[in-house]
Amino acid sequence: MLMHYLFLDEAYHDVPGGRAIVVAAWATDQAKLNDRIQLLDGLRQHGKSPILERIVSVFESLDAQALVARAELPGSVFRSGEIDGTNDVPAMARADNIWSTIVIFAVAHLIPRLFLRRRDVGTVDVYFDQRTLKPDLATALEKTSRGSLVPLARRCDAQLGTNRFKKFNIRRFQPVEKAKNHAPTKFQNGTWVSHQLCAKSDQIISGGGMARIEVQDMSEVVRRTVQQFDGKSFYE
Repeated sequence: MLMHYLFLDEAYHDVPGGRAIVVAAWATDQAKLNDRIQLLDGLRQHGKSPILERIVSVFESLDAQALVARAELPGSVFRSGEIDGTNDVPAMARADNIWSTIVIFAVAHLIPRLFLRRRDVGTVDVYFDQRTLKPDLATALEKTSRGSLVPLARRCDAQLGTNRFKKFNIRRFQPVEKAKNHAPTKFQNGTWVSHQLCAKSDQIISGGGMARIEVQDMSEVVRRTVQQFDGKSFYE
């Protein structure tokens, strides 16, 4: 049974009349990454070729798949200082709500594409660049990821007539501290790669994606989801 790591990071940009969030996620087989861990270490070294070319080369070697998702939201939705609430999370900043929403959609979009060519799917550990999340939001995010993504994988099986996701589960959904005065771990290198994809997102998106890197505009689905906290229907 295959085990995979999924790494992600986010970036924000001001846009006319609002704000945009970009989430970059990539995933690879745990065993392949462990066997070729030096590939990630090498990416931090300055090479002659551009960083994106080197990342794509590493993705090819690791048989990895990546996604750069962007959501451009109007200021009426992306409101600074707004506090939202759910049964699980009574109070969360609107920015955290938006981040959680696009992260769930991005992971849900990436996992089926990564695994379509696999015989079966096992455990996935999700690691994201550390951010300040209240404990109840972090717990709810982990619970939601399991509660929504596992059934999604089961539906993929039903549609494809396969059993690839029969034992699929998300074991971890946890933050990773930035590397400071020590050699970075594989998890820190993994989220650093996602950071680089965010930094180069304009180039990736304008080109319609790259080998091993898909792009997806999630503006509408994120907007419709978040505006429900303002009492609007998803379909407005």
